[in-house]
Formats: sequence, structure tokens, C-alpha cells
Amino acid sequence: MAAVTRGGLAVAFAISVAVVLAIPSGAGSSSALVRAGRGRTWSQARESQTMVVGDQTLRSCGSSPPTYCGELAVPLDYSQPTSPHIKVAFRWYPAIDPPGGVASGTVLPVEGGPGFPSIESVAGGYRVMYGSLLDDWNLLAIDLRGTGTSTPLDCPSLQNFSGQASGPAFDAVVGSCAKTLDHRWKTSTGTYIHASDLFTSAPAAADVAAVIRALGIGKIDLYGDSYGSFFAQVFASRYPSMIRSVVLDSTYATQDLDPWYRSTIDSMPSDFDDVCSRSPACAQNSSGPSWSDIENLAEELREKPASGVVPGPTGSLEQVTMNVVGLVDLLNDAAGDSFIYRGIDAAARALLEDDDPDPLLRLYAQRLAFDEDYFQIPAQDYSAELYLAVSCLDYPQLFDMNSDQTDRMEQLESAESALPESTFAPFETSEWIAQDQNTEAYTACLDWPEPVNSEPPTTGQPLLPPSVPVLILGGELDTWTPPSGIPQVMSELGGNARFVELANSTHVVGEGDTLCGSQLVQDFVRVPQDVDSINASCAASVPPIDAVGVYPQSLAGEPPLSPAKGNQATTLLLRLGAATISTAGDALARYLDIIGNEDHGLHGGTVLATDGGRILRLSGDILIPGVPVTGTMKVSSTLVSANLSALGPGTGPAEFTVSWPLGLSNGIAQLTGTSGRTVVAGTTYAP
Repeated sequence: MAAVTRGGLAVAFAISVAVVLAIPSGAGSSSALVRAGRGRTWSQARESQTMVVGDQTLRSCGSSPPTYCGELAVPLDYSQPTSPHIKVAFRWYPAIDPPGGVASGTVLPVEGGPGFPSIESVAGGYRVMYGSLLDDWNLLAIDLRGTGTSTPLDCPSLQNFSGQASGPAFDAVVGSCAKTLDHRWKTSTGTYIHASDLFTSAPAAADVAAVIRALGIGKIDLYGDSYGSFFAQVFASRYPSMIRSVVLDSTYATQDLDPWYRSTIDSMPSDFDDVCSRSPACAQNSSGPSWSDIENLAEELREKPASGVVPGPTGSLEQVTMNVVGLVDLLNDAAGDSFIYRGIDAAARALLEDDDPDPLLRLYAQRLAFDEDYFQIPAQDYSAELYLAVSCLDYPQLFDMNSDQTDRMEQLESAESALPESTFAPFETSEWIAQDQNTEAYTACLDWPEPVNSEPPTTGQPLLPPSVPVLILGGELDTWTPPSGIPQVMSELGGNARFVELANSTHVVGEGDTLCGSQLVQDFVRVPQDVDSINASCAASVPPIDAVGVYPQSLAGEPPLSPAKGNQATTLLLRLGAATISTAGDALARYLDIIGNEDHGLHGGTVLATDGGRILRLSGDILIPGVPVTGTMKVSSTLVSANLSALGPGTGPAEFTVSWPLGLSNGIAQLTGTSGRTVVAGTTYAP
């Protein structure tokens, strides 16, 4: 499944502005040694340089909050007595202020990917999600084998790959990196370990069990998002005696997975249609279902790729080209990126109706900031090799991994030819499987070595005894792990399981990404046996995405404001006011979904963010050709307010005060101001 879910990256629009992490500071440190274990007190924990937990002596590696680092040597191959050992790194965060000095338990969150480290996501993701629960609960974060600060998998030719991440050249690099794993470690007798099999979920689960035993912490409350939820099922099924409760966030089955992942394309039409139809601005400007525009866009890009110079993922201007496979990638990335849902319908109409590719090209390039930022980054932040190690052996392939490369290719071609042509419509099967292989590894494993020692992730059903409480969370608009797949998960899983679907939400709803998801996790962990009675009413109250109505080619194409009390302005000035609001909304959305603090306007000008995005300064920012907007925006957790000046063709200079709420369903933006002596007052839907 998709290599996604870094802490807080699949973020609802308002939540990404609103969430502020506040963690109590630790006290000063000393050289004291504190011994703590299950049932022990933590009263001295915040004043120690080291702490003994179970049979592990951990070193202080942070004071705000108090943090202790450790590592455990584990066998690379648990089946071989002569196996070399690798390092598994972990961090221990003692409960901040447990009643009576005794922690209520230990939560253990596991990151997605596969390939992302869990430790890195604690500060901005898991501590936000668990919130006040961490007053009473310890938090244990473990970097699974091959990731983060554990013994890493880092093949430079793959980690620094450039170009299209699919096709023969990419597959060859993957295979070459895999083969190096089989010549990296030796047994104590001097023979090489066939290690390309040994970085899957089963041995990683054995590592985590070893850490838990070494720390002597008893049963854990396990959370996993995306691949982390796959791993959580693997771990809980293999070590049920270590489990108190399980949260599966944006999950999928561990057995009988469809190697074509057809549920993704099956869920796309209704999801894209729903986003536009629930947003008044988009619904009023679209002439039909959003998916119809996407079908026409696919045909257009197949015949003629789009190209142009637009602001890229860092805000700088870039030459961008997009073909039909690029559209496949963009639509897939929407599963975890609400900003793609926000802009795709209007961007498609701009190209199809006005021959303007710029909004679409900017959206396509913009996704690289977070959605496909897999290469040219340190393997400690994301290991591409680990992602493939798991994907090739834990997930089903379209060919037999026990066959040689030639046979695999023939099997893939046979499977493709047997598939109905309409399976991935409006895309051809060859276009669909040519997508970025970090989303789905359809062909990337063609050159991976034949497995020798691999273990299946899970065996037998049900995976869990009925006594284990399980909370399953998912986003309505998640096309990677869509709600339609949950019945299969629950039928395989067993346990005492409940599914809660969050409306208008994308991939991963915990990890601090939604307030509702965080609250549900906290309530469940406190009393997991009450999973069926937890109040989940917030799940239906997540507001719709404010999809863009139109990317007009001129001021005349901007729908005017609805006049408000005191308005003296003409329709032209009301259009100018609406264009000012659209430009301000675009500036904020761009800041939230790119890297860096300085951006270029779609058609000119700049936007500079300061104070962590709380202040945005627009300087001749041009979203609509011929309409520069300048001024200052202030962004709080609930409100955007701005003083902006604008000028349009046929209008004099205008000075406006603008505001709109964040996090409300179909919120209303208000504008007042003047152009010369003319009072302008009006409203429109929040951008």
C-alpha cells in the first residue's frame, strides 16, 4: 500500500492551522539513576540522566518532555543461531503526572510507509493525538528494523533515484539494491545471510516483542496508521498476550489482498463527486459530476501532455510537464491530501474549458512537497529500500516471487491481458500500473531476489481472540484504504472490533491529523472494553472540504460577492472583492501544502509567511490574471482576517477588510471596504 502517513501530513484544512502542541517542560537534570518498571513510580523521572526500565538502562535524550533513549541488539535472522545482530532503537516517554506516581499503562504507536520511523513522528503527531492521556500513560516509540535510528536500509542508488519511479530502469535499481542485502551480513561461520527476506513485518514484530519484554512493561495499547495498522495486526496476532487494546487507523487486510488494489479506482468517482457537490462554490460552477471532468481530462492529457512554468512545491517557479500517468499519480495522492481534492475540479475545468493548464500543473507539482517526497532525502527519514522489502514480500504480487525474472514478466503480462479493459477506466491498465511505485508496487518487485526465509505476515483466522478490544478508524475520502475494505478486515480480524468512519476525511485521521480522531483514540485507550459505547458523534461532523469554485482567466469570470448591507458597489467591484478573497484563500492553502515560507502567485507576485504561518504578506499576488492583491493576512486557530488592497481592469484601487472562519461547514467570508468613495460590502463562501 501507499508509502504515506508522516506525522500530520494528511491534514484537514482547518486542523493544520488550529492544532498547537503544548507539552509541559521537564525539570532540571542531575546524575541520579532512577529505576522504574511496571507498577513503579515516576516521581524522580524528570530529574535523572539515566533510567532503568526492566533490564534496560536508558539515557536521557530530552527534557521537554522527559525522554529516554535505548537500543536493543536483536538477531537479523531469528531462525539461525549463528545470525549477526542488528540494532533496534526506541524512546521511552514516562507518564508526565500519573496519579499516585504510577502509570496507567503504555501506548505504542507505529508509523506507516512502510519505511517511515515512528520516533520522528512523536513530537508533531503522536503526542498531539494522545494529548492529556500522556499525563497517565507512558509512551514507547520504536523504529522498526531498517528505519530511522535502528539499523537502516539505505541503498544510495534507490534513495537518490531521479526520474519516473516506475518502469524497467526503476525496477532494475530496486533489484540491484535488494541483491546487496544478500551480501551485507555474514553469520559467525562466515557465510552470507540472505537478508533480502529479513526486513518484513514478522521479524519486525519479533523485535518489538523483544523490546517490550526487555522493558518489562506488560500489556500495551497499540496504535498503527496506514502500514502501521497492517503491522499492528501482524504484531497483535503473533503476540496477543502483550496486547491490552488496538487502534487501526486507515487500515487494510493482511490476508487475501487484491494485488490490483481495485478498491482505489472503484471508490474514486463518488469521492471526487462528493467533494465538489458538498462545496457550494464548486457545485455552483461545475456543469456536472466532477468525475466526468476527470474522464475528459484523462483523454486530453493522453493526447497532449500539459506543460508550463508554475510555482512548484517550494514556491519557486518551475517548468512542469504532466501526462496521463501524472494524472493517475495526482488522483492517487488525493487519498492523503485534501488540497488535491480542493483544487482538482476547478483546475480540470480551467484546462478543458479555457485551455489554461497552470492551475493543474501547479497542483501536480505541489503534491511533491509531501505526497511523493521519497527521494533525495535521508534514509533515516524514509527508507525506500525498506518500503520495497516489505511491499515485495508481505503484499501479494501480480506474479510468483518464486519464479525467475523472465517468468515473472510473462506472468505480469498474462495477468494484465486477462483483466477487463475497463478495470481502471478512464485509464488503461498500463497507465494505471505505471504510477509511482511508492504508491503501489505493481512492477517494482520484478527483479527482487527469490525469497528463501520469508514468513507470511499473518496465518489463520481470526487473528485476535474475542477479548481484545479494537477500534478501527478511517476517512470517508481515503481511496488507498477505503471504507469499503473494512468488512474484510473485520472478518479476518476477530476481536471486539468497531469501525468509525470520519466524514470528509482523508488517509489517516489519528496522529494529530483530526481533532475527532485524537479524541476517539484517547477515549478508547482509557476504557477500551467500552469500545461499542464510545461517543463517536464527532465523526459525522467533520466539515466538507472547501473546494475551489473556479480559476477564471479574467476578472469577468469571477463570480461576484453577494451584496451586503451598505453596499454601493457595481457588479464589477463585487467581482473584485470576490477575487481578493479567492486570492487570499489560495495564498493560505498554498502555504499549508508546500515546503518553505515564500511562494509565487499563480500568475505573478509573491507571498511571504512569517510567525509560523500566522502572518501572510501578499505582494502583488496574482491568482486571477490582471488582478494583483497586496496586504497582510492574520491566521488564528479559528479565523482568518486580512487588510488587502486590490486593483482590477476597469476598476480603481480598492482597500478591503476580509475575514472568514476556519473549520466550519460552508463558512461565509465577509468583505467590507472602499474603492474611491464607493462602499463595497459583500459575502461569499469561505475559500
